[in-house]
Amino acid sequence: MKRFTKPFAPGEDRFEGINIELTPNEQIIIPESLAWLDASVKERMECGDHWVIYAEVLHGNILKSDSLTAVHHRKTGANY
Repeated sequence: MKRFTKPFAPGEDRFEGINIELTPNEQIIIPESLAWLDASVKERMECGDHWVIYAEVLHGNILKSDSLTAVHHRKTGANY
């Protein structure tokens, strides 16, 4: 997770050096992940300095059902 929370330069490949696979809709999956979802964006709504995205899940799979998920908690929504 730490790798993807840092800023990347425009055009920089965020997945360089990582083993990846593709979903049926040709989206990137990291096979070492616990699970994946492949969704189609149906609507985007501006909400202050954020977007709320409504999407329809088309495909998905649980890759490691016996593992625990990681949860990222923030003290406030004022910073990340």
